[in-house]
Amino acid sequence: MKTILLFTLSICYAVSGYAQFGVQQIISTTTEKPYLSVPFDIDNDGLIDVLTASGETYNLSWYRNLDGLGNFGQEIIINETPVYYISVDFVDIDTDGDMDILYHSNNASYIAWLENLDGSGNFGPEEIINEQDFISSVKTLDMDNDGDQDLLVAVTDTYSENQIVWYENIDGQGTFGGENLLIQNNNEFVKLELEDIDNDGLLDILTTEFIYAQGKIFWYKNLGNLTFGPMQIIYQFIWVQSGGTNIVDFQYVDLNTDSKPDIVMTSVDDNSVVSTHWLENLDNQGNFGDLQSIPLDFYDQYFFYDLDNDGDNDMLLWNRDLNNISWKENQDGLGTFGAPKIITTEVDFPTDAKAADFDGDGWLDIASASSGDNKLAWYKNNTLGISENEIANYRIYPNPTSGVLYIESTLPIPQLSVFNFLGQSIATNQNTNQIDLSKAEAGVYLLKIEDANGNSKTHKIVKE
Repeated sequence: MKTILLFTLSICYAVSGYAQFGVQQIISTTTEKPYLSVPFDIDNDGLIDVLTASGETYNLSWYRNLDGLGNFGQEIIINETPVYYISVDFVDIDTDGDMDILYHSNNASYIAWLENLDGSGNFGPEEIINEQDFISSVKTLDMDNDGDQDLLVAVTDTYSENQIVWYENIDGQGTFGGENLLIQNNNEFVKLELEDIDNDGLLDILTTEFIYAQGKIFWYKNLGNLTFGPMQIIYQFIWVQSGGTNIVDFQYVDLNTDSKPDIVMTSVDDNSVVSTHWLENLDNQGNFGDLQSIPLDFYDQYFFYDLDNDGDNDMLLWNRDLNNISWKENQDGLGTFGAPKIITTEVDFPTDAKAADFDGDGWLDIASASSGDNKLAWYKNNTLGISENEIANYRIYPNPTSGVLYIESTLPIPQLSVFNFLGQSIATNQNTNQIDLSKAEAGVYLLKIEDANGNSKTHKIVKE
């Protein structure tokens, strides 16, 4: 762990305010036609780096966060095998405690992985798991409960039956067995997500099918013992009402701040009109409410993050047609989004945008890739917080910790939350002065403390 991080552990940051983003800071113009800007701590030094891929040379590469202040190093090539990356995920394939790279290639279509050799950003050569046409989605899941990550794959072939299959990680080292059939039907699967739809502790399959007129989103219940139940339709467009609508993408995220993830969908009708809608999760049992619209510009793409740290999910947007990156505030925490706020227009054909804390101040910054100007860049979140005098003082110990973290306070603590630097929740506890981090991986995290007056504060903590 870098010394600079250890010196700042006692610094507290107010985290209630209004997100304002700084000027564009260039990471690189070296990668030709970059189309990914994936934030991840690749070299395990507690700082968030940026992974990208080239649409010209087809290299996979990364840029090291040098100091936690937003200064990045030169391009480091990970894989020079010509690949167009449909998906890239960091997954511990060989069960050695560090994150390897799993990816889905297009043209030719196959699934492969790169071994993380030392946890410091050095990766091995491409290891192909499966070569097969018509792969539409790849996810990892410990299907057989043996402690390693197996593969769940959707295969969509318009000329034959469509399937969801899985491949066993036989030895926990990345040696995969043959195809095991889970689901077979006439649905052309567009995308798979693994989510606990019915809140029973098992990850179910949430998916959509490709159809020109009456697109639908549906799920398969995980019954355990390597089996899934029948299709359960969540929502289906009716051709007469929708003009022939297909669902082309979806995300599973809590929009109305009730701790139940909702479904956000992007659809296209037969007049090429793109729309965004969401379905409220009513009961965490697979029942969802009526279709609600989210107004967006044509060609807007999006992810959800709490950009203003007020406890609800806002929208990060990028638009290749308008050449801008913006965000929409979740104004009431109920899924009502305001007008877009521009982050930058200094991008030519933006292809990706992601949020992560690049400078370690407790706020989610933005990274972007734009292929028209060969640019990777980031934008500091300069949110103005409330006064330190309005927030109670706390004592946190032991820090670093190997297990339970304790918080001393003169006021009751309604909620404690721990996040990684990507803004992902690691642990949450309510009405207590302690939180157990024994199951968290070693590293640097952000502890958010909320008091009875609705004020909040974040602290950097270290899990040993």
